[in-house]
Amino acid sequence: MAVMLCLGLWGLDRGTMWRDEAATYQMARRTLPQIRETLGTVDAVHGLYYLLMHLVLALRPSEVTMRLPSVLAAVAATGLVAALGCRLARPRVGLWAGLLYAVTPVVTHYAQEGRSYALVAAGAAGATYLLAGAIAPGSACASPDRGASGPACRDARAPARTPPDRGASGPASCTSPDRGASGPVRTPPDRGASGQACRDAPGSARTSPDRGAPGSACGDALSPARPLPDRGAPSPVRTPPDRDARPPGPAATPGPGAAPNPGATPNPGAAPGPGATPAPAAGPAPDTAPEPGARSAVPVRGAAPRLARALSAPGPAPGSAGPGPRGRTAGWRWAAYGSVVAVTALLHVFAVLMLAAHALTLCLARPPRRVWRGWGTAAAGAVAAVLPLAALARRQSAQLAWMRHPTPGRLWAAAEDFVGPSALVLAVSLLLIVVAVARSRWRSLTAVALPLVCVPPVLLFALALYRPCFHERYLLFALAGVPLLAAAGADRLADAVTDRLVGAVKNGPTGVVTDRLVGTVRNRPAGVVTDRHRALVAAAGVLAVGGAFVWQLPLHQWERQPLSRQDDLAALAATLGRLTRPGEPVLYDPPKERRIAIAYPRPLAGLRDIALKTPGPASGTLYGIDVGPAELLRRLDGARSAWLIAADEPEAHPAKAATLTGPFRLAYALCLPGVRLERYVRVGPEGPGGVTDDHWRPWSPNSVP
Repeated sequence: MAVMLCLGLWGLDRGTMWRDEAATYQMARRTLPQIRETLGTVDAVHGLYYLLMHLVLALRPSEVTMRLPSVLAAVAATGLVAALGCRLARPRVGLWAGLLYAVTPVVTHYAQEGRSYALVAAGAAGATYLLAGAIAPGSACASPDRGASGPACRDARAPARTPPDRGASGPASCTSPDRGASGPVRTPPDRGASGQACRDAPGSARTSPDRGAPGSACGDALSPARPLPDRGAPSPVRTPPDRDARPPGPAATPGPGAAPNPGATPNPGAAPGPGATPAPAAGPAPDTAPEPGARSAVPVRGAAPRLARALSAPGPAPGSAGPGPRGRTAGWRWAAYGSVVAVTALLHVFAVLMLAAHALTLCLARPPRRVWRGWGTAAAGAVAAVLPLAALARRQSAQLAWMRHPTPGRLWAAAEDFVGPSALVLAVSLLLIVVAVARSRWRSLTAVALPLVCVPPVLLFALALYRPCFHERYLLFALAGVPLLAAAGADRLADAVTDRLVGAVKNGPTGVVTDRLVGTVRNRPAGVVTDRHRALVAAAGVLAVGGAFVWQLPLHQWERQPLSRQDDLAALAATLGRLTRPGEPVLYDPPKERRIAIAYPRPLAGLRDIALKTPGPASGTLYGIDVGPAELLRRLDGARSAWLIAADEPEAHPAKAATLTGPFRLAYALCLPGVRLERYVRVGPEGPGGVTDDHWRPWSPNSVP
């Protein structure tokens, strides 16, 4: 987030606005009734953003103030992308994903623009984060050695543990039915919960305080609990899944000098050690069916998606009274999700396409019906809130008349902007994305990020084939999935390299690769690395992201130049101010070119907008309403010259130039970026080739009624 804040503030004051920012600036400075009236005719899709900027610019009207909300939104989006990587994978994936998002040139482009697209991207990232939290509320990323109350990133499949003050009265047993346990299984100090030694075994029968069972059998363990390294307790023999747990026999006692463990596994037929006090035998386990969805908490590389594992947790029992605290919490999560989606879509209506991506995520996660009901209710509420805006925007679709039907090349150009404009960065990013999808280790991350990247662009492209509306900026919210996939692919490659290095140290001759370099010891199993090595891998990823930023530094510098936008209104206004003289009439063709004078009125203050009939605020339009050709000629009666500022576009057909052709002739024209400046002088009585007065003569308002 700090990196994104620094990049967002770097070169924020470009000294000029471009045409869309000028629309934001003038709309935000109007009164609330004027804004409401204007939104009824134009720019309804940006109405909520204009209201927000009305409050912001009331503090201090300036270009920097107008762009600050976009900078802060980009910072928030960066933090949410990093949080998604942490929740769905591991902390270093979140770190890399957040940095990759921050150094993407297209992100910094819209972070320094006074439009709503950065806010939409932040809202979509927040909605995606809430979706992941609503369907997997316990999967917050926590290091396993921190003793977090919820499951850690690697232990997302573990069922909820019983608190110490509510545990069952008797210890739970986890005995193999046909083999004696070679030793007691000891519970780590930070996980010891009374009466539940086998809480990590799937299919175990867990007792609650109201059942009053003295103990429970814990068979069918797919992954046995691992002993602590410093105690050296051997692992119990794993029970086949198709065997039923048998009632425990006499309880086993700890060996000599060992502290008694309340969660130790009774060993039938094992004699107590010398000097040990025999524990009372546990009674027969109640005939209780194992709870559905309980699975092993032992981390398994390449296991099922973490979202699906969390979703398999048992819900409220049938016939229970009310949803309970968990149900109420899930309801609030879905309410927050629906609210964020609605607000984001009100900032820009095309953001509603994220719901299609989230629906595909749920299909990949295969959640229970209660999750589908919660998401469906939230999504329906968001769509209902956006429908009036969509209907109004459809009536204003003439604003998009300048767009053309997209081609597949346009879709690939958008992919290049999102993944990396530089060829090298584009190739590396695509390789990492392919690795993340083909050799996925964090399948839940892929299930969230891949639909977000693919579904909205494809749907908007398909819609644009019917009605042209495709533009990269409308899809900025889908960019969050790209750094997540790239970071997941980098994490997969880093693990593969680490495993090879550790294997070389373990199996190779002494001195080939030192233990100090690899960060592991020869007697540890392959794949287990120290915290120091994890930090080195994370730092290497940060350096790689820094290298990508340095490689694309010229692109970042270009984004902070005035010419990086479609036009430079400040330079145009200054040029017009130098070429014109006070009192001369000026015509804007079409009226939208009036944005130059609206954004920077001081250089053009001496000119008279002779074609203006009603200004924009009074007419409920952006740029005002002009008079007709007859009225325009009547107003030009007596004027010796006039300036025409026309759009320099191939499809533009200047109507006012045709009106001036009869009584005036074109003296000279000057092409400026985005516009064409033309000076017309009146034709003299001696014919089309003559002029009554070729010298400049001030134009007076008294000469025009």
